[in-house]
Amino acid sequence: MKEFLSHAGVPFTTRNIEDDDTAYDDLLALGFRTVPVTVIGAARVKGFDAAALETAIAAWRSRP
Repeated sequence: MKEFLSHAGVPFTTRNIEDDDTAYDDLLALGFRTVPVTVIGAARVKGFDAAALETAIAAWRSRP
């Protein structure tokens, strides 16, 4: 995921739910219980789904 986002030129922040209780609570608040979950703008992508990530990145780039 990090390589994919870096290659696409998308800045990101990594959060580790095993070391950060707030990160885990935030994951649950998004409606997920497993990782990875990538949040790009309004999009939430579970797992590594290249097509969904590309769609989310395109939407993020076209935001006003």
